[in-house]
Amino acid sequence: MRWLGDGLEIVIVVLGTALLTVMSANVLARAFFNADIAWNTEFGEFALVWATFLGGAAAARRGAHMCISEFVEKIPPTIRRIIEVTLRLAVMALLILLVNAGSNIVTKTMDQQMSVLYWPVGLQYLAMPVGSALTLVFVAYETWVIARGGDAFGRGQDITP
Repeated sequence: MRWLGDGLEIVIVVLGTALLTVMSANVLARAFFNADIAWNTEFGEFALVWATFLGGAAAARRGAHMCISEFVEKIPPTIRRIIEVTLRLAVMALLILLVNAGSNIVTKTMDQQMSVLYWPVGLQYLAMPVGSALTLVFVAYETWVIARGGDAFGRGQDITP
């Protein structure tokens, strides 16, 4: 689990760095050379979509999604565990739907090409099933830990062993 999470974070940093570099280069090209990097918008959208879905998985790894802990902490531990597992099972069901729907979109758009980069459009949409599947892995692991009697992970706490 740790190598998966660490690899995920490296990919997010690379995407963010590439996005920042390309956008900055385009600003400089416009300012100093009165030129435009034609593919910067398509690449920017591509990198941002991937970083968003992978970032959601990274947040799940750290237990960093929204939680109203003041309310949850007032619930008795046994009931809290049941609620925590039930909520995570519902999240897992939603993630399975996202993986399935995203895979269908990817299949239907893989033959289409982006207008400037000429990459398959399906590669951009692939971010949804991949990010959702990675999130599912981390949520499933956290659910397993809670169901076995472990604590729910708090904000910013890495769930990977």
